[in-house]
Amino acid sequence: MLRNIMIFLMFLICTFIGYFIGENYKRRSIHLKEMQKALLLLNNEILYSNTPLPNALFEIGNKVSEPISFIFIEMSSILEEGNISSVYESFEIAYEKNKDNISLNKDDYKIINDFFKTLGNSGVTGQERIFSLALDNIDINYKEAKKLEKENIKLYRTLGLSIGAMLAIFFI
Repeated sequence: MLRNIMIFLMFLICTFIGYFIGENYKRRSIHLKEMQKALLLLNNEILYSNTPLPNALFEIGNKVSEPISFIFIEMSSILEEGNISSVYESFEIAYEKNKDNISLNKDDYKIINDFFKTLGNSGVTGQERIFSLALDNIDINYKEAKKLEKENIKLYRTLGLSIGAMLAIFFI
């Protein structure tokens, strides 16, 4: 009896691990889409509404979903305090606090990091180009993430289920 319960638990654990690994691919595409939405909203707030950056970041943090919203709200509060000299530094601090909850890879981080390094360092036309470049790069990464999600989510779910079944059969 105990043996059967252990075999069943092993099967469930392997299946869960497969689903969990597959979900990482799904989370990355969701977080990239939210970041793209946030940057588009930031573009509108800065270029067309002329909203001050801390206020714009706070508004965007309220409009996008978690965990991306945490970064923007944290950046807003850091900039409001005035202890930080640049937007880039506030992004670094906010990202470090929330990086465990965000499923972005190094390339995604580099695009966003470069964007915040250059934010506010040029005129209106320069800002438009910076926003356009960042949005295009995030869109490319989003399409890649969707492709990887489509390929790998089924793979890892099936693999977890299969390994669990194989181990269960082996121990029976």
